[in-house]
Amino acid sequence: MDEHNIESHPDLMDPDWQRHAEKEAWTGLRRDRRRARRRPAAIWGAVVIVAAAAGFYLWQRGTTPEQVAGSGPAVLTSTTTAPAPTDLPGYGRVDLARPFLNTPAQNWPEGIAGLKIPAPAKVGAFSAKQVGAAQEQVKHAVEVAQFDKNVLEGHHPEGYVGLFAPDQRGDLTAHIRHYVIYLAEGYRLLPVQPRMTGKMTVRPGETGELLVHVSYVVAYAFDPGSRIVNGPADLEPFVRVDTDYILRNGSGWAPGDRGLWAGDGGSFYTSVACRTGKSDDLAPAFSDPNYDAPSMSPQPGEFDPDKPLPTKGNCGE
Repeated sequence: MDEHNIESHPDLMDPDWQRHAEKEAWTGLRRDRRRARRRPAAIWGAVVIVAAAAGFYLWQRGTTPEQVAGSGPAVLTSTTTAPAPTDLPGYGRVDLARPFLNTPAQNWPEGIAGLKIPAPAKVGAFSAKQVGAAQEQVKHAVEVAQFDKNVLEGHHPEGYVGLFAPDQRGDLTAHIRHYVIYLAEGYRLLPVQPRMTGKMTVRPGETGELLVHVSYVVAYAFDPGSRIVNGPADLEPFVRVDTDYILRNGSGWAPGDRGLWAGDGGSFYTSVACRTGKSDDLAPAFSDPNYDAPSMSPQPGEFDPDKPLPTKGNCGE
């Protein structure tokens, strides 16, 4: 046998593999879709890219095509020095201890540390001290919305809602899934911190208002358990958010209006399931293996908060 000829590898000549490959190829055709759910205040999306069945089978067996060809074992990419991919791979080995390796998030900081906050400076009628306090309020609101376990796992948003002005709390509660992340029931994250990249900017608003804008992306990694996954896109949703927060202060506002408000914004979710018990909850792509909708092209802003927020959806919303 020519050891450099992958087609003649004994594993690939096995009739059991051929049946397996046919099944995987068909599954791949059904799963090779970008998912996107769109709502007035939130836009959802996903991507799963499936490679050739032969390579997938060898990967499952612990052998890569490169090893069959004699080029030696694959080398893990550093999480701190190597450039990160610009798109989320649908196929490739996943290290569950380092699930963000070889994804756009591989070099992003953990948690809220990934949100870049400018040094406080005077903005309009707001002093540098007031601006700094507003920045901390918004930072904490983002942290609770995206990372707090009481919100993510417990679906208890009271700690988030209580950060805002009294007169907005009722509306926030009624539309809470537009503002925070709930994990779908039955799915849990791996014991690693989500990764984040993004920035905050501050500008004056109307009289007595300070506008704080945040644009960021958060990557989560779900525990696949005993499920077979094709690559990072199967278990790692990326949540892109663009939104305004408004601080209202001064005697020109009624007491119930004073404080922090959630303003206009939207979001785009990459590599998620379209169909869960509660469609607004975050679930990994592996939970929706039979998804079948028109495919979508990659969106430039999925992983880059400096680019415009994607707007296309294909989940039938």
